[in-house]
Amino acid sequence: MTFRYIATKLQALAVAALFATSAALAQTPVSGGNLTIAFPANQEPASLDGHIDPFQSTWLFNSFIADPLVILDTDAVYKPALALSWELSPDSKIWTFKLRPGVRFQDGTPFNAAAVKFNVDRIVDPRTASKQLASEIGPVKSVDVVDDLTVRFVYDQAWVTLLAGLRRTPIWSPTAAQRFSLADFQRNLVGTGPFTFAEWITNDRMVFRRWADYGGWNSASAQQGPAYLDSVTIRFIGENAVLNEAVRAGTTLVGFTLTPDARDIYKDKPNFVFLSRGQSGTGLQLVMNIRNPPLSDIRVRQALLFARDSAAVNRLLYDGTYIPSDGPLDNVHPCFWPGASAMYQPNLDRARQLLDEAGWRVVPGQPIRQARGVPGVADGTPLRVRWSTIHHREIGEAVQQQLRRVGVDLAVELLPGPIQLDRVNRRDFDLMFLRQRSPDPVILDQVWNSRWDQPGGWAWTGYKGEELDRTVAQLRVVSDQGARCEAARNAQKIIMDNALMYPTLSQPVFIAMSPRVQNFRMGSEGNWFFLHSTWLQR
Repeated sequence: MTFRYIATKLQALAVAALFATSAALAQTPVSGGNLTIAFPANQEPASLDGHIDPFQSTWLFNSFIADPLVILDTDAVYKPALALSWELSPDSKIWTFKLRPGVRFQDGTPFNAAAVKFNVDRIVDPRTASKQLASEIGPVKSVDVVDDLTVRFVYDQAWVTLLAGLRRTPIWSPTAAQRFSLADFQRNLVGTGPFTFAEWITNDRMVFRRWADYGGWNSASAQQGPAYLDSVTIRFIGENAVLNEAVRAGTTLVGFTLTPDARDIYKDKPNFVFLSRGQSGTGLQLVMNIRNPPLSDIRVRQALLFARDSAAVNRLLYDGTYIPSDGPLDNVHPCFWPGASAMYQPNLDRARQLLDEAGWRVVPGQPIRQARGVPGVADGTPLRVRWSTIHHREIGEAVQQQLRRVGVDLAVELLPGPIQLDRVNRRDFDLMFLRQRSPDPVILDQVWNSRWDQPGGWAWTGYKGEELDRTVAQLRVVSDQGARCEAARNAQKIIMDNALMYPTLSQPVFIAMSPRVQNFRMGSEGNWFFLHSTWLQR
């Protein structure tokens, strides 16, 4: 079977993703102005080179500077950007891309098949230490330059999910990337996108300026020429109250990823636009490190799950506005396994029984259980588990109170992203926040296939099971969406049977903006948007 982009669609996304503020399409766009966007400070990347950094915000900011080969458009369909069309061979081992002619990078370097090969070779080179894109591109045998405008990806095995990785992959100028070291290139980025990289003041702002020679090389662009905006400024704000108020205060025109409190400020207010979008993916999950006690014992892991009451957390913290997430894929994911919702219903008595069986006993007068005959643990050791997260600390604090009811001491810690990855690489954690956002079930392979239990990989738990590895590996090679969802549901059951992760909730994205902002286009995922055709009313 041969696949072209027009037939490549992620099914089961029922909500349209295009938001045009006010009556943008009925008005005549005007050029000029600076679009200011407030972002949570914890979403500021450690590196702005998306070939290395594994965070969604990095790839989003990269998309201002560098068009990818394909985009996942507002309707959840893969569409052309720097690639005009593509085909997958009948055995699903060879992808062939026809490239857009007449494109140049912002430094004048021609865009061609050799440039694509350079970028992919750079990503998969171990010296680059790619934290995710290398795994998404996968075990490519070769990237072949067929001619100046044709490039071929060759695999030894079927690999059907290449587009899912390429739509987030920035294509950088080979000239610029070779001119600078890996460390320096992130502040000298050169792509083919609508904006050039102008400034990055850490812990404050990023600035992108309109590239006058941009040709609209992206299906998300409503016009062929350059962007309407003169510039885009991302302001990183650490205080939630300040972030939520930024648009009302007039310090920014858009507030992105606000907290639920922002609803009271902006929703149904005539002077503002307020949007809320779900995010299909893993939800705000924490994965369990099963290498060491106490989580090396499945009974302890299961006890934590039976003591969990995420619905109560949602009511307590977010007035029920967050989305349930009961398993390795959240409940709004097209391939969610419904059995996860019933497997670990809140049951404090069952949690206590399991902890007793595991040797963690109640000591009179002590609120926290202690070890009695637990292998590898000295008798009298308190039952303490670390909850490590890069945001949403309040969820951990709510869970902390729930677990104390069964005698577990949960230590909640907030980590910056780079420290999180360092801890993971050293396997120094108990429960570690790990979120992937995509409507494609291939994210299960990224997180749960033990082949990715390596530096830079996302398989963090230490679990190695042949059945799980075999099941999630199908998500890389099976092309039929129904069969892929079936494999995903089977994988979720295995993961929950082994109590390998702690699900909490799925975070919607709350966005507020001034009505001056026109044609702000959300992607099919809540954490993505397109700015090439955005403009500001005077």
